Amino acid sequence: MSEPRAIENFGKALAKLREFAAMPVVNDRDRAGIIQAFEFTFEQCWKAFRQIAAAQGIAVVSPRQSLEAALQLKLIDPAEETTWLEMLHDRNMTSHLYQMDVHWEDRAVGMGFE
Repeated sequence: MSEPRAIENFGKALAKLREFAAMPVVNDRDRAGIIQAFEFTFEQCWKAFRQIAAAQGIAVVSPRQSLEAALQLKLIDPAEETTWLEMLHDRNMTSHLYQMDVHWEDRAVGMGFE
């Protein structure tokens, strides 16, 4: 996937996550849908970071490495490093353990290149 395409995919996923997060959560299905959107958005984000890093000659093979590269390339504000690492942790908890009680809501909607 090309760098512009990866960034475009991330932008679309982020817009959808923000749309879903703005809606009231009425039941567990709503919550599960938002969590799935968060997981997908984070996946698109780290892959976009990976493409940008590759264009700069930095090899990235994991989400954690993509965050490190994004920090190095100043795509992430160092003041937000902890938030990004917490989002990675939340993504791992929901993706791998299917724990739906993680506290990702406060962080998820803020992710992006703002």
